[in-house]
Amino acid sequence: MTEIIVGIIGTLLVVIIPLIALIYNRNRKLKAYYEIIWKKSSSLKPKEVLGMRPFDKYYYQRPEDNLISGSLSKKENVLIIGPPLSGKSRAAYEALMNLSKPHDVIIPKCTDINRENFLFPKHLKFWRPRVILFDDLHRFVEQQNFEHLFEIAITNNVIIVATCRSGMEHKKVKNKMLDKNMDLETIFANNIELKRVSEDAGRKIAHEVGKNWVEVRFDGTIGSILVPLTEMKRRFDECAEAEKTILRVIKNLYICGIYEENQVFPLNWIRTLAKKDGLEGKDFEWSGWLENLESKELIALVKDKVQAEEVYLEYLVKPKSEMSNLGIFEQTLVAFSGVADALLRLGNKAYASGTVELEKAEYMKTAIVAYEEALKVRTLERFPMNYAMTQNNLGTAYGTLADVEAKAENCKKAIKACEEALKVRTLERFPTDYAMTQNNLGTAYGTLAGVEAKAENCKKAIKAYEEALKVHTLERFPMNYAMTQNNLGTACGRLADVEAKAENCKKAIAAYEEALKVHTLERFPMDYAMTQNNLGTAYGRLADVEAKAENCKKAIRACEEALRVYTRERFPMQYAMTQNNLGTVYETLAEVEARGENRKKAIKAYEEALKVYTKEEFPQLYQLVTDNLRRIRTFCERA
Repeated sequence: MTEIIVGIIGTLLVVIIPLIALIYNRNRKLKAYYEIIWKKSSSLKPKEVLGMRPFDKYYYQRPEDNLISGSLSKKENVLIIGPPLSGKSRAAYEALMNLSKPHDVIIPKCTDINRENFLFPKHLKFWRPRVILFDDLHRFVEQQNFEHLFEIAITNNVIIVATCRSGMEHKKVKNKMLDKNMDLETIFANNIELKRVSEDAGRKIAHEVGKNWVEVRFDGTIGSILVPLTEMKRRFDECAEAEKTILRVIKNLYICGIYEENQVFPLNWIRTLAKKDGLEGKDFEWSGWLENLESKELIALVKDKVQAEEVYLEYLVKPKSEMSNLGIFEQTLVAFSGVADALLRLGNKAYASGTVELEKAEYMKTAIVAYEEALKVRTLERFPMNYAMTQNNLGTAYGTLADVEAKAENCKKAIKACEEALKVRTLERFPTDYAMTQNNLGTAYGTLAGVEAKAENCKKAIKAYEEALKVHTLERFPMNYAMTQNNLGTACGRLADVEAKAENCKKAIAAYEEALKVHTLERFPMDYAMTQNNLGTAYGRLADVEAKAENCKKAIRACEEALRVYTRERFPMQYAMTQNNLGTVYETLAEVEARGENRKKAIKAYEEALKVYTKEEFPQLYQLVTDNLRRIRTFCERA
C-alpha cells in the first residue's frame, strides 16, 4: 500500500513540478511586459494609471470627457491628445473608472518587445469587454516591436485607449506608425484633443482644490494648477550646485532616451554623464546629494536607480548654457562610449527624433554612430541576439538616411547591416525577427533599384519579401502579411518597367489583391486606398501590353475605390495623385473605345488634380499634369 502511495505521489510530482515551472516562467514573462493584467476598470487605483503624477479627488469635467466615454461605450478606439499637464492620463483614468459596464484593463510596460518570447495574457472573463491602455504613446513608439501589441489588440478586438502629447510628439507617433504600415487615424477613429481652459475656469479649479491662485503658474492646462510647479521651482532654486547638475544630467539622459521604463535612470548612467560635466564625488557625497533631492520630492530613489517625473524635468530644470537637442545627443554619445545598452537607447531616440525634426540627416547619422559604437561591444561572438537587433536598427537608420542623401551608398550599407542581422535571425531559430529583417532588406533593395541595377535589385527585393512571407502569413500575422504583400507588389511593378512586363504586372496585381484581404475599407481605410491606388497603377501598366480595354476598366475601378477615401478635403495630395492616374487610364482607354467620352473623363480628372497641384505650390507636378491636359485637348481639337 505504501509503495502504491509513493508511486502515486511520484507520478503527481512528475506532472506537477513541470506544470509549476511552466506557470512560473509564464508569469515571469508576463510581468516583464505588463503593469496591470486584466483588472476590472472600476477597481483601478490612481497610481496604476497616473504613476508619480499628483492625484486630487476633485475632477474638472470637460465636454471632451463625454466624447471619450461615448467612444468607449461604442467599443471604439480612442486617442487623447494634448499638451503636457493637460490631464490626458487623468481623463483616461476617469473614463475607465466610470464606464457604465465594467471592462477588463491591461496596461503594458513601456519596454522593448522580443517577438520570439512575447506573450499576450489569456482573458477568461469572456463576458467582459477588454481595453488596453497606452499612456504616453509617444514613448511606446520608441520601443522595439511596439507595433506587435497593436496588431494583437486589433486582431483580437481589444479596445485601444491611448494618450499622446500634441505637436511634434504627435507627429513623431504618426511617422513611426507609418513606418510600420499603420495609420494612426485609421486605428483611432476618435482623436480627442484636450483644449486649454480659460483663466476663469482655472481660478475655479484652484479654488476647488484649495490652491492659492497667486502661487499657480497657470498656462491654460489643468495640470499647471494641480502640480505645485511654483513650490517645486523654489525647491530647485534652493538646491546646491551639485544637485542641480544631477538634475540637468538626468534631463539630458531623458532627452537622449537613456532611461528605463517609467523614467527610471540607473545611477551608474547618471554618474557617467555627470563626470563628463565635471561632477565627481565619493559614494557618500552622492548619497547625500540624492537624499537631498528626494527630500525635496524632485526625485524618488529605487535601490540603485533614480525615478524622475518628466514634468519637473521639462518645466524646472534649465540648462546652464543654450544647446540644441542635437548637440546634447552628440555630447552624450561621447560620454557613453563603450556602454552598449545606453548607446542603443540613444540610437533609437535619435532615429525617432530624425523622423520628425528638420535635421533628419544629422539625427540619422547620430543614430548610426551610436549603433556602430554599440556593435564594438555587442559582437556577433559574445552577444549574438543583441548584435542582430543592433544591426537591424543600423540597417533601418541607413535606409532612412538614404531618403535624403547618398541613396546608393546608404542603401548598400543598409543591405550589409540586414545581412549581418540575418546571420543570427534565421528562419528556424527566430522566425518573426527573420521576417522583419527580410522585409527591411527588401525595402533597401527596392530603394537601391531606383538608382542602379533596377532589374537585379528588384529581384533581390522580391526574394526578400517572399522570405518574409514564409512567416508573415495571413492567418498568423495579417497586418504584416498585408504590408509585405503591398511591398512585394511595388517591387514586382518596378521590375515590370524593365522586363517581362505582363508577367510582373500580374504578380503585382496578385500581391495587391492579397493585401486587400486585410486592408479593407471598413477596418483600414487609408491602407485600403493606398493599395487600391497601387492596384490601379498595376492594371494601367498591364493595359499597355494586353487586354487594353479590360485592364483599363479594372484600373479605373481601383482608382475610384481609392477616391472613396482620398477626398480633396482630407487627403489633397493623394487625391491629386489618384486623379492624375485616373486621367492617364481614361486617356489610354480612349485609344480603343468611346474615344470622345473617355477623353472628356480624362480631362475632368486632370483638372481635378490641378485643383491641388497649383503652379505656385507644386510647379513640377503642375507642369506634368498641364502637359497631359494640353496633349489630350490637342487630340480633341484635331478630332
